[in-house]
Amino acid sequence: MREAVLVLRPEAVRIDVLSPLGLALAVGVQRNVLWAYPPATGTRYEGAATPANLSRFIGTPLAVADIVDVLLGVPPARTAAGPPELATTEQGEYRVSVPLAGGSQTIWFAGETLAVLRAEERHGSVVTLRVAFGDYRDAFPHAIEVVAPAAGADARLVFEAVEPNAVLDPALFAPPPAPRVLPLEDAEGPS
Repeated sequence: MREAVLVLRPEAVRIDVLSPLGLALAVGVQRNVLWAYPPATGTRYEGAATPANLSRFIGTPLAVADIVDVLLGVPPARTAAGPPELATTEQGEYRVSVPLAGGSQTIWFAGETLAVLRAEERHGSVVTLRVAFGDYRDAFPHAIEVVAPAAGADARLVFEAVEPNAVLDPALFAPPPAPRVLPLEDAEGPS
């Protein structure tokens, strides 16, 4: 199966899972609403776009704004609790460590291109999030991996084609019309 992924800042994502017969499942987030629509059932499921629900349908327990950032090829935006520290690694990468309230975010950049390679977040001494970006083509990562070790969740995306800065109609992210609408809790996750 293939997927089409649409992203619109600040808080909209749509993933269409495509089979040889057409659309098998559409999952979307628009602001704080997560919806899932398997067209074969004629039922749309919707509920709160919580990290737990997002983990169930998208694979990682992130906030919507964090998913948007990662799908656009950057680590999740965070508010620094102090000045960042810059260091150079033995591999010639730049490492930026940003203190956060109760933790830290560390981002590694390629030495020559300054492309983001990976990021890691900690809450205290516990790693809560790892993101890796690779296979850069035309300045955009075509491979993205997200791991939330504490939650035991991970997701990996490999893009065949990317169309950056495409003009998207916000209506694409709205829940599609359906004869029945049920609470998200009644839906079976795609896992």
